[in-house]
Amino acid sequence: MKKKKSSFKKKIEISSILNKIEVNFDNLDVINQLDNFFNSPRGHVVGITGPPGVGKSSMINRLIKVLRKRDLSVGILAVDPSSKKSGGAILGDRARFEIDPKDDKIFTRSLATKNFLGGISEMTFPYMNVLRSIFDIVIIETVGVGQSEVSIEDIVDTVIFCVQPGSGDSLQFIKSGIIEIPDIICVTKSDLSILANNTISDIESVKKFFMNKNGQEIITISISSTTNQGFDNLDKSLNDRWLWLKNKRNLKKHRLKQGKKWLNNNLINKFGIEGFKKIENMINYSNNPFLLLKEISEKVNIVLR
Repeated sequence: MKKKKSSFKKKIEISSILNKIEVNFDNLDVINQLDNFFNSPRGHVVGITGPPGVGKSSMINRLIKVLRKRDLSVGILAVDPSSKKSGGAILGDRARFEIDPKDDKIFTRSLATKNFLGGISEMTFPYMNVLRSIFDIVIIETVGVGQSEVSIEDIVDTVIFCVQPGSGDSLQFIKSGIIEIPDIICVTKSDLSILANNTISDIESVKKFFMNKNGQEIITISISSTTNQGFDNLDKSLNDRWLWLKNKRNLKKHRLKQGKKWLNNNLINKFGIEGFKKIENMINYSNNPFLLLKEISEKVNIVLR
């Protein structure tokens, strides 16, 4: 009896799609393909952010193993700082993730921030739409600088903010108002028991006065990539969050809002805030944000000639 051929896309196929998007982003066929991906969501998109050195990559490594044990497919977009010489991502694909090269249900791609602000890359949203249509879970790791916590919430379903014990991150996190953004707060390196417990207490004492953007209670989880502590709790919290999103039937509305936000941000980048204000009334928002960007840009450019 012949073994049934897997219908799951091979890594080389996915890489080819992403490369084509980056090289031919303005091509009409590519744009239509992107809108098809946008309208064919499959997976839960999780953004992981936090200061440099907090242990985001180690956490993702452990989380991947937990997710694969449940036979969930995982796509990863890791946004890296840009090389000043080449403009490419410094760390590169799989440099810090323990990925089985033969496992087609795990895929990772590094993206360079280049001159894009907010700890993400200009290709993050297009790439995310591709991976979201293929994988059960898509993880986006930000650079962890500046306004990455704010930017990442515009393109994901669930935000995880990582805090390192004893670093002062928790107090800065509370003071800056970022506490209303994440759905889950992970206190990393919980094997540093006393410091970790103090950090959790700091967050818990303030967290009760806030709800996240969806009106839900913010979950706090203590994890250790060294001892594997807390990862089953994190997995359960992510699954509960995903079920809540789907049961509330607001996932489609949430994702259409993401497309609108992405479109607006790109128009502002192209024509400035004042330029955007002048063309905002002519935008008839739809579920084809990539085609809309091309059509509106072409109309405005004709007027400006």
